[in-house]
Amino acid sequence: MDDAFYRGCAETLDQLPERVVRYRLDDLTIVYSNVAWAAGHELRPQEVIGRTLHDFLSPSEWAGLRAQVGRLGPHNPHVVDDAPRPAPNAPGQWVEWVDQYVAGADGPEVLAVGRDVSGRHTAELNLAASEARFRELADKATDVVWRFLLEPHPHFDYMSPSVETVLGYPPSYFLEDFSRFLDILDARTRTEVDRAFAGHPLPDRSDFCFRHANGTLVVGELQLTPIRGGLQGVSRDVTELRHLHTELAALALRDPLTGLANRRLFQEFLDADIQRAERSQHVLAVAFLDLDAFKSVNDEHGHEAGDIVLCEVAHRLRSTVRRADRVARFGGDEFVIVYQPNDPEANGLIERLDAVLAQPITISSGTAVHCPASIGRADTTTVGYDAAALLAAADAAMYVVKRARSRGRERVEPVLAS
Repeated sequence: MDDAFYRGCAETLDQLPERVVRYRLDDLTIVYSNVAWAAGHELRPQEVIGRTLHDFLSPSEWAGLRAQVGRLGPHNPHVVDDAPRPAPNAPGQWVEWVDQYVAGADGPEVLAVGRDVSGRHTAELNLAASEARFRELADKATDVVWRFLLEPHPHFDYMSPSVETVLGYPPSYFLEDFSRFLDILDARTRTEVDRAFAGHPLPDRSDFCFRHANGTLVVGELQLTPIRGGLQGVSRDVTELRHLHTELAALALRDPLTGLANRRLFQEFLDADIQRAERSQHVLAVAFLDLDAFKSVNDEHGHEAGDIVLCEVAHRLRSTVRRADRVARFGGDEFVIVYQPNDPEANGLIERLDAVLAQPITISSGTAVHCPASIGRADTTTVGYDAAALLAAADAAMYVVKRARSRGRERVEPVLAS
């Protein structure tokens, strides 16, 4: 993932009507705002980033935020606001907030997405009104409004016209035969619906996955309300928002320049791999790599050239290791690899890495640099099944190689910690 990817993400978020803001959980400092969130406060994104949410919330909004954030955490990472809230500086507009807990590099953060649900909110307030009023509002809603009854047999007795926009089928397709609705559900959603028919109630709000008429998968957020003899509900297409949530959460675990796992994700990988290796009594090894001439590349050719070198090194590492091996950028010009040294395919891995990284790297037309790596390695045979000790031993072994090379020994074999 490169800068163009992140610029593309930012441009996509700025095009959304949804309000998107990301802030630190400890002090509520804003680290990102899209155009829509800032415009809701009559500002631009650069005028709100770095400030805290205290500067923008009324006492009632502040109380709602505290209640919302209080429910968030690693074990409950996705929280939907209990009810829509009035939008600031927009009388009559209602916003529903969805908060995602994200383990950021500098501590826990919250990614909040606010959607204008004024139409749906109005529809929900009026569902208890007369049938004529209900249909008048539902027919005009952009969200899919529906009503389901159990008697005399399971069926929809109303489906708003917007279902054709969302799923590609006209309302009559589902009104005529309820089984057609079941047929377009993915396996997980179908299981939930079958459980509901068996007597297990559905949650008031949940995501259902549907197969669109064109074959694509659509994620619809359903809000259900029990009525006499059945259910009525509102469904909104949140496919793109769910994808964005997934992508943004993943950014906290990946190095933005090379796309490799970052230090935090590597530590999670290593801890899990150590536990599995200890249970099965397999040998696990860590290789620690540090580029020998990276500083001189930066000094002589600039940071853009340095970025090219780091990306090429990452590519060469991925191309050399096995698919099952873990590769991460540990920081700066340091990389780490976790692998099983006793696997036949791993024979000579360190030597192959040493050789491939010794090859020149082209940084511009007609210009190439050499940026070999000092490589140290350690394994559980000598260190034991301790992640911190294994990493420290590989790091120390790497410095043995680096010191030897700095004394003028051009060819130094990678060192295995003892």
